[in-house]
Amino acid sequence: MTIKRWPFFSLLLLCLGFFALLAGCNKSDRDEDKEILSARDYALAHHIFDDAFRQVHRFAMGDTLLNDTSVKQSLDACLDRRTTSLSDTVALFPLMLNLNYGDKGTPCYDNGLRYGRILASFSGKYLNKGTLITFSFDGYRKDIYDVSGKLTVINQGINNQGRRYYTFIIQEGLITGTNINIQLDGTFSYQWVSGSSTETDFTDDVFEIDSGMVAGRNSRGSSFTNEVTAKYTSDFSCPHFVTGRSYMQVQNLIDRTLNYGEINDCDNVLISRRNNTYLEVEIPIMQLEAF
Repeated sequence: MTIKRWPFFSLLLLCLGFFALLAGCNKSDRDEDKEILSARDYALAHHIFDDAFRQVHRFAMGDTLLNDTSVKQSLDACLDRRTTSLSDTVALFPLMLNLNYGDKGTPCYDNGLRYGRILASFSGKYLNKGTLITFSFDGYRKDIYDVSGKLTVINQGINNQGRRYYTFIIQEGLITGTNINIQLDGTFSYQWVSGSSTETDFTDDVFEIDSGMVAGRNSRGSSFTNEVTAKYTSDFSCPHFVTGRSYMQVQNLIDRTLNYGEINDCDNVLISRRNNTYLEVEIPIMQLEAF
């Protein structure tokens, strides 16, 4: 009786070994921890909200109601209209800046595509300490991504280095598109480090993000956090962050670091490092031509 059972047990062990081998050969990227989706989604979302701030900054600096300036700013070809108040002549705060891109899909100055409206409510002059700017989005789309949520920027005045600095808060941020659904909440400290003396040229403006912490969910629903550990550089001559490092934690995965680079290369690539594994992450931004 015992002798007859051996072939059955041998076959069972062989089958179990085969299935174990098969499972080992078909590990997913997640099992091998080569996941880069969280890094990509975070970088894309932060880029889009940073870009919205850039658009408002450009127009606030050139608007005589929002800033004591003599700059005459031409209307970007991609904008249907820009209004600052009902009359556009009286600085009665709060003032609403309405950047209306319409639905034409006309390329903007940076060859990016924008649709719908960015609405920014100013509690005071843009450069005044304490001014609160509250952003909202009405049918707004950056390139092929729909944007919603609330962005708040607070002018904190001049720091001990003689630079203006701002608190930058994203609440219930949501970026959606084909196979894209990114949720993001975060707080950052921005300081304006270069370009403030050239009122007529906004492309030379540079902000540094000294610190910041976000929590979010990637397009597959996994939660993540990301903390700035080496300052990001938001250089207006490039649509993407050109330097910076951060520390990312992803649900059920090993912690990793993100690196935008050490030199000012303008590209849409960052590096995700997990232990001694380095993975290239491309931020999926559609533009008509290279910036």
